[in-house]
This record gives sequence, C-alpha cells and structure tokens, in this order.
Amino acid sequence: MNSFKWKFPILFLCSVGIANIGGWIYLLAINLMILEITESALAVALLYIIKPITQLLVGPWAGSIIDRASTKHIMVYLDIIRAILIFFIPFSDSITFIYILVFFIQMAGAIFEPASFTYMTLLLPVNIRNRFNAILSFVHSGAFVTGPLIAGVLFMIGSLKEVLFVNVVIFLVCAALTLLLPRKMSQSTFENSRITWLNIRNDWSIVVHFSKKVIPFFILYMMFQMIMLLTAALDSMEVTFAKKVLNLSNTAYGSLVTLAGIGFLLGAICTNILVRFAPAKQLMSLGTIFVSVGYVIYSFSTAYLLASIGFFVLSFFLSISNTGFMTYIQSNIPADMMGRISSLYEMLSSCVQIIVILFMGIASQWFSIKEVVIDGSILMFCVALGLTLLSSKKSNRKFV
Repeated sequence: MNSFKWKFPILFLCSVGIANIGGWIYLLAINLMILEITESALAVALLYIIKPITQLLVGPWAGSIIDRASTKHIMVYLDIIRAILIFFIPFSDSITFIYILVFFIQMAGAIFEPASFTYMTLLLPVNIRNRFNAILSFVHSGAFVTGPLIAGVLFMIGSLKEVLFVNVVIFLVCAALTLLLPRKMSQSTFENSRITWLNIRNDWSIVVHFSKKVIPFFILYMMFQMIMLLTAALDSMEVTFAKKVLNLSNTAYGSLVTLAGIGFLLGAICTNILVRFAPAKQLMSLGTIFVSVGYVIYSFSTAYLLASIGFFVLSFFLSISNTGFMTYIQSNIPADMMGRISSLYEMLSSCVQIIVILFMGIASQWFSIKEVVIDGSILMFCVALGLTLLSSKKSNRKFV
C-alpha cells in the first residue's frame, strides 16, 4: 500500500488520537469541577446518564442528516460547536448552567460519532479496513494511557478552568485537521434533499427493512452492544468493588487501572498482527469471549493478584473485540446507509444502557456488590458465548 493512499487515513488517525486525548482531559476535568462545586458523588454520576439520554434524542434524526450531507463538514462544525460550549464552562459557577452546556456537548458528540464512523467507512478501501481498525484501536489505547497522564500534569500546573481552555484548543485543532481531509459523499447521498418529518419516517422504514433482511447481523450487533453495555455497568461499580470487596488501597486500585492501560496497548499491538490472519467475525468472537472471561475472573477474585489477572485479560482482548466489531459492521452496512442505521441502532443501545445501569444500581441496593458483579459477569459470558455460536453459523452471511 503506497504512501499516497495512506496520507488521508493517517491524517484521520491523528485527528482521532488528539480528540481522544482531549476527551480524557475533558472527562476528568469536568468530573473534578462538578465534584468541587457540589461535593456530591451523585452529581458526578449524573454526568454519565447525560450521554445515553442525548443519544436517545438525536438517534431518530441524526442519521438522516449524516447520510444527506458532507460528513467531513459535519465533523468540523461539531468540533467547533463543542469548543465554543466548553469555552463557556469555566465562566459559570451555576451547576445548572454547566449541566446544560454538558448536555449540548454530549449531544454534539452523539452526532459526531456516527458521522465520523460513516466518513471513515467512505474514506477507507475495503481491503485496508481491518488493518486500519487495528491501528485505530491502538490509537484509542494510547489515548487511554496518555490522556489521563497529560490531564494529571495539567492539573498540577494549572487550574481546572485553565485545563478546559486547553480542551477548547484541542477541539479547534481537530477541526483544522479534519478540514484537510477530502470531502467524501456516498453515491446515493441526497446532498440537496431537505430534512423533513416525512423523510425521517421513510428513513426509519428503510432501517427496519434492512434489519429484517439481515436478522442474524442485527442480532449479532445487539448482542455485542449488550456485552459492551454490561462492561459499562460493571465499570460503574469498579471503584466500590475494589475498595469494599477487595479492600484495596487507592494506590493498589490505581495500579489496576494502569495495568488495564498496559493491557489495552499490548492488545492493540497483537490486534495489528491478528488482523492479517483472522476475519472480523473471529476477532469479534474471540475478543468478547475473553473479555467476559476477564470479568468473571475479576468478579470472583478475593485478592489483588487474581483481580489484576482479570483486569489484564479483559483489557487485552477488548481491543481485539472492538476491531473485529468495527470491521464487521463496515462490511455489512452499506456506506450510503451507515449514518441512519448506526444512529438508530445506537438509540436502541442507549435505551438498553439506561435500563441495565439502573437495574444494576438498584440490584446493588438489594444484594451485595460482589453478587451483582458476579451475576453481571456471568450474564456477559453467556451473551458472548451466544454471539460466538451464532457467528459461527454458515447461515449468517455477509450482507455485502
């Protein structure tokens, strides 16, 4: 593959990498700011409910816009909008106003994600998607390690408000890098088509019709999302489990998180090798099985050593599963429908996410944290096993 063909994918990776580092800086800064203002853990927890709510709100119509416009310019506008919104946060001491700004920032992010994925699908030739997704996984893993590290350094040399101004610059840099990318439109994009209620309803019908034609793919998609939602729900109990069940110190817990970051990086490196030999479905199946195994090990652990093994296993294979999943859906969803389908599917996933998080939160009040984490990890393993069995069937043919 010559350097010319990799010029724009590498530029896209640079933009994604910088954005991910900025995302970690923003996440840690806004969490600490809300905690400083309110001194309430519940107020911080509310930040994590905002994202699925915004996905529910934008899901019905965002895809209709994405598939009818230049995804490149959508990404540029959304980066600028997020930069402007973050700029106003340091000037407010009103928790209500900050939540409103965060809400619109998350709304912009909920549109940006399917737009970025659609653009990436249009940008990449089919034959390099697997390899590119493996590199993208490495970029995400690198941001997972370097983002909090850079945030920690910024917190030492400046205030939280000053750190948020750094985020403004990061989003503007990402917008500038995106402007350098080529304009990509699918062949059937309705560039001049107006967005009307009738068009949105027709788009829903198109997505339903597509889903009925590829039911095995739809089921696999939702099963994978269920596994990811369970990881998010279990992660929300991670600190409590580590402190109250394993009786770990802050330092020991911090080392677990660091170990997870190392696992992500090593997993991403191995993924870049595996994509040369294994198809997407196998990577997805292998990854999800071992991610769930890692959570099972962690949930049954009674000491640091076993917990660290579980943490490393789940983080290592998370990179493999995500790479396989991204390539698999790129190969099964037509590019000209990517925005509409991914947005509506994400909306369904958000509904499930809210239910799962609330259910596990309530369950933790009735049962012990250890029982809830064990049950959640076993459920994850069962879903991963079902996904593996379904993906191995010959009847589950690729749509395109």
